[in-house]
Amino acid sequence: MNFKQFTVASCFSSFMLPHVLFVEELEARKKAVMSCCLAWNISLFPEAEQEDHIERIWKMVEADNRDAPPPGLEQGFKQDLRMLVAQKQELFPWTHTNIPTADLIGAGFHDVLRIATGTGTTEEIEILAWPNPTGLPLIIEHLRRIQSDTAAQVGLLEQASRTPGAFTDIEATQMTTAYCVQRADLVGYQRILTVWRDTQPAPSVKRVICHWLSVLAEIEADTKAVLNILVSCRYCWFAAMECRSARINAGSFAANAGLRGLSVAVIPGRESAGMLVGPVSNAGHYN
Repeated sequence: MNFKQFTVASCFSSFMLPHVLFVEELEARKKAVMSCCLAWNISLFPEAEQEDHIERIWKMVEADNRDAPPPGLEQGFKQDLRMLVAQKQELFPWTHTNIPTADLIGAGFHDVLRIATGTGTTEEIEILAWPNPTGLPLIIEHLRRIQSDTAAQVGLLEQASRTPGAFTDIEATQMTTAYCVQRADLVGYQRILTVWRDTQPAPSVKRVICHWLSVLAEIEADTKAVLNILVSCRYCWFAAMECRSARINAGSFAANAGLRGLSVAVIPGRESAGMLVGPVSNAGHYN
């Protein structure tokens, strides 16, 4: 049984990408990556401790600068970190592996995201910060496929969830990771299509983009429905095994996360999680 892998690094790249899209200066993109890395790690602490860590990071920023910060900088810095922490918890609530370092390296047409994770691995992922509007037909093609397959997956998983042994706990875990990545990728598509809509002069192109922006909301709703089914199944299985915790340590499975029958949804310049499971041929097996 073959599964596409979704590592912690690939999860982080999907989380980070919308925050560097269309950012002109490399140094500004590098700072955005650093902020995303800080927020990712802060999110791993108990909620009651997170504000203390944000405060400590700000103190370090102050110590590294001789001049007093301009008015509003401290408030804006902390608010941005809080927003990123909340977004990470919303998109990847079960991924608990830390990221010691994440750096963006300029490499001509693409940037390269270099990520070291708490599992001891280092990965490099190509990032295209300025996707070209000529890629719109490609994005539409992939979104159309994701729309159809995710909608179908809701019904298939509802059916499978009522059948004991339809899929294993490991498979459910891998699917959960993949659909979390899909949600994060939708944020990137939202950013790309919004910028293209606002910058394209042709009314006909704007109308097409507006339609697909509305489709993103539909895909998001179906993706959440899939995740709700998977999480409900996992909770029931854990309860049956007398497991006292419903939290999934995504760090323990991130190296093997993936799906069968995966279709790849491409944000120009990089592979993102297509996250689509093949249809259920019978109650016990995925194709």
